Formats: sequence, structure tokens, C-alpha cells
Amino acid sequence: MCLLPGEAAALTALPAGVPFTGHLLIAESSGKSRILEINPSGAVTWTLSTASPPLARPLGPPDDAFYTLDCAHIVANSEFGQGALDVNRLTGAILWQIGRYLHRGRGLALLNNPDDAVPAADGSVWLADINNCRLLHLNGATGALLGMLGGHGCRHNPPLQFSEPNGAFPTRGGSLVVTEISGSRVTWLNPNGSVRWSHRVPAAYPSDAMALPDGSVLLTDYSSFGAVLRVAANGAVLWRYAPRGAGQLNHPSIAIPLASNRIAICDDFGNRIIIVDPTTMRVVWEWSGNAVYHLVRPDGLDYRPS
Repeated sequence: MCLLPGEAAALTALPAGVPFTGHLLIAESSGKSRILEINPSGAVTWTLSTASPPLARPLGPPDDAFYTLDCAHIVANSEFGQGALDVNRLTGAILWQIGRYLHRGRGLALLNNPDDAVPAADGSVWLADINNCRLLHLNGATGALLGMLGGHGCRHNPPLQFSEPNGAFPTRGGSLVVTEISGSRVTWLNPNGSVRWSHRVPAAYPSDAMALPDGSVLLTDYSSFGAVLRVAANGAVLWRYAPRGAGQLNHPSIAIPLASNRIAICDDFGNRIIIVDPTTMRVVWEWSGNAVYHLVRPDGLDYRPS
């Protein structure tokens, strides 16, 4: 079985010399329009082109891709292409696809910079529709709309309004962790939509905040002098990774735990994935591609334990 983003922080610490076990899923937002899966040796074990062909309808360069909890499907979105889809990882069959390629819109059938289509524990999917300032709740089997939060103007007033939300990450209990670009806010919504807490975070461009098992959240600062932060429910910064010099992060879009002592970071403009041990602040693994696959503008990252 796969995990919700953030849940792997509860997994047993890995020994020195073991960067991770299982597989990483990488979405490249470059013109290559592809999703890659790799193992710890850096070998590519699965790939999907999101162009047409092979798709009947192009998705466009994928910004993010996540496993469903049964690990059998991958849900991906494209801000540039204005759409999202579900693909069977084992057969390559498209289960559903929403949005109209290259067409922005405000109606229920159109999107405007969709971001982070994230599967929930109940099989549904949450999609942040940034420029429409709304969170769409989708049927995981059909892509049909189940409900919506926001969409009533662009300002911070959750759950009625959001200010450019670029992530809505579900928890096992049905809560949502929402990141808003304007105002640099992270908000934890209870399953009924009420606000548990909301804080401004020290990030110029907060991205993809996800719940960790201890109730804190992990997010990135998608900036040229980028950072990864762990923020407590009271707003306190518990951990920050923001190296300067040769190791500087350049627009990191998402960070995801792989074990209690491993955090993988998608360093977009650095054209690489790195894994950091938060207990030592050291990089234990880095991947920018191989002789066949050269990584260009990775923007999405997820983890499959097996």
C-alpha cells in the first residue's frame, strides 16, 4: 500500500548509506512532458509521456503526480495544460481526464492553473485551482465534481475564500492542509471545513504544505533562495533547511518525507532531486538523471514504499 504525502515521516529511520527504499515518482514540468519513477539506484522503472500521442488528449507538462493509496493509479495535473488525469500505473490506461487543454476558465468544467491533484484516504481527490481561488473535491473513480471549497473571490477567508491556493493535502482523518500563495499562509481545515489553525509562514512563496504524523506540517519556499520548513500547529518553525552556496535550493516546489530521517526535495531550477537527513542537515543522495533520462525542471514528487 502507498501512503498519503507526509505519512512516511513515521517510518523507521534508515541506516547510513541507505538513501531510501522503494520508489520516487517525479513529474517534469519541462517541455519533455513526462512522469518518471525511479528506484534508489537511479534506474527508471516506469515512465509516462503526458503529450499526445500517446495520450488521446494531451495533458501538457505535469506539475505534480501522486500515487493513489492502492499504488495502482497515478493522479497528475498540469498548470500549463489546464487539466488533470488519472492513469493506471500497471496498464497505462487513462481512467479519467478533466479540463480543456490550454483553455483557462471559471466554470465547473474548466480550470485556471490547477495544482496538486492529491488522492485522499477515501479514494477521492483534492485539486487546488489557483487562479479560480478554489479547492475542488473530485470523485477518484470518475473525476466528477463532488464539492468545492472557496471560489467566492480571492482573499484569505477560509473555507469560503482562499487567496491563490496552490495545494490542498488531505490527512488520514479527513482534514485538509491548504497553502495560499498570496499572504504566505498555511491553514489546517477540519473535516467539516472549519479552521483548526491558520498562520503566516516565513516563506516568500509557500508551496505544498502537508501534514506530518506529529501534527506539524512540511512545506517549501518556492524561491530562488529556496527553503524547506517544518511548522508547528502554533506557527513556530521547528526545522528549516536553506543552504547557501553550492547546495542552495533554487525554487524547490515540494518536499516529502521518506522515513523519520529522510526528506526528499524537488529542486526545480536545480534540475535535481536531493534527499536530506534532517537530523544531520546533510545531503545523503542526489539524482539529476542518467545517460538516458536527463532531468529538466522537476516539479512534482511522491513516494512509494515498495
